[in-house]
Amino acid sequence: MASVLLISLLAVCLALSLAYRIYQTHALRLKAQKHGCQPAPRYKHKDPIFGLDILIRTGDAMTKNQVLAEHQQRYDTYGHTFEALNFGSQAIYSIHPENLRAVWSKNAADWGIQPLRLHNMEPFCGVGFITVDGPEWKASHALLKPGFHKSNISDFSPLEKHLRIMLDRIPKDGTKFDLQEWIFKLYLDMNTLFLFGEPIGMLSASPPPHAEGFLDAFQEGFNGCGMRIALGPLKVLLPKAGWLRACAKTHKFADVYVHRALAYREKYLYAGAEEVPVKQRTLLYNMAQQTGNRTVLRNQIVQAMMAATETTASLVSTVIHVLATHPSVFAKLRTEILAVGDEALDFDRLGRIKYLQNVITETLRLYPVFPQNIRVALKDTVLPTGGGPDGTSPIFAPTGTLFDTCFATLHRDKKIWGPDAEEFRPDRWDAGFSPSQYEFMPFGAGLRQCLAQQKATMETSYIVARMLQEFKEIRSEDDRPWQAKVALTAKNANGCLVSLVQAT
Repeated sequence: MASVLLISLLAVCLALSLAYRIYQTHALRLKAQKHGCQPAPRYKHKDPIFGLDILIRTGDAMTKNQVLAEHQQRYDTYGHTFEALNFGSQAIYSIHPENLRAVWSKNAADWGIQPLRLHNMEPFCGVGFITVDGPEWKASHALLKPGFHKSNISDFSPLEKHLRIMLDRIPKDGTKFDLQEWIFKLYLDMNTLFLFGEPIGMLSASPPPHAEGFLDAFQEGFNGCGMRIALGPLKVLLPKAGWLRACAKTHKFADVYVHRALAYREKYLYAGAEEVPVKQRTLLYNMAQQTGNRTVLRNQIVQAMMAATETTASLVSTVIHVLATHPSVFAKLRTEILAVGDEALDFDRLGRIKYLQNVITETLRLYPVFPQNIRVALKDTVLPTGGGPDGTSPIFAPTGTLFDTCFATLHRDKKIWGPDAEEFRPDRWDAGFSPSQYEFMPFGAGLRQCLAQQKATMETSYIVARMLQEFKEIRSEDDRPWQAKVALTAKNANGCLVSLVQAT
């Protein structure tokens, strides 16, 4: 009897869900007609009520490091813009530049991230530039922006010091090894140095006592945020106690540096210090000049750590990978680097080495560090194109619509990049070739464009140039293609397996 009642109850629930879905579709159709909109092509769901099948396929693809290939296949099947279900609500997938312009710039106030992120991430990283929209986002952005001024990111001497430690420890006798692991260690030290004023000690294998267990806790907290966003209403199925302990441990680590920054703030503001000491020109100390709110500082610094995790390190590793697998590009770039001679590889000089910048830009095109991005409609709004039989009509996006784009697919669109869009060809950036801001988006666009863009590209320039000074050959020791392992960022799931031949 109980089983019969349960089956009957499930049947009623499904019937009600289907009826609501039919009603919702009809209501949306009327609103769309009012705005002169037409629907985009529809993803062929096996689950027409909640759309769980597309979420399951995405999850499976992620576990196999095939999620970008899965996105590419969907766009190849349905075109530049298509609609789908996301837990029963509307989702629009698009790589059309005009739609990207609308979401990231023209109608940016209609779109945000807070409904998707804040309630899922707040226990870990609180209110900050990654989790909120509107005035709170502007306040967070204003706190962070001074830390990325050229005066705070143009001194490469700390980077050279830590790079030298790495170069002294890696194999240089032709032995095969994974350079990606070392570059990630380098950047764990560099990021904590930039954020807090001291490295975490990954290269030296001597972390400070208060950092014990921090990296594992940070990764667990970070991953927990991603899982909660991905699972949506089903996040209640995730265990919570361990995640909250990881959040608390991360906060305890960050609080050590916040306490120091607040002590500095008191000295700086009330003791009449005329100039900030160089060693204290860190992101946290810059923010402490603007606010003494302990919680605000901790939230911002944890979110800055999230944004810095595996970003520049992924880019550097991938540039080295493509150089190792394209010997002619390596030879041409090394010739250009060596031609600099005894001139210092400073911030301005590196920016003028044209082929170096082409190599980095082409790497960002084919292998963007941020390959995917999502926004949520904060109110009823309209996308300019992608609907109707010919794909040119506007599309109605009601409040709560998920907008999902894939920059990795956008950057391989043959309509923009030509028939050789899949090829790594740095020379394409010469001869006046210049895609629009919404055809090439490695760091996003609009007001929320990545603050660390210049820092990341110039530090990558420095490390690559120094590697080519140090080594006359960087040989690939891996026949496998670059394969994206995607979390918040993308890195090569296969690492960067190389052998090095030192310059004489």
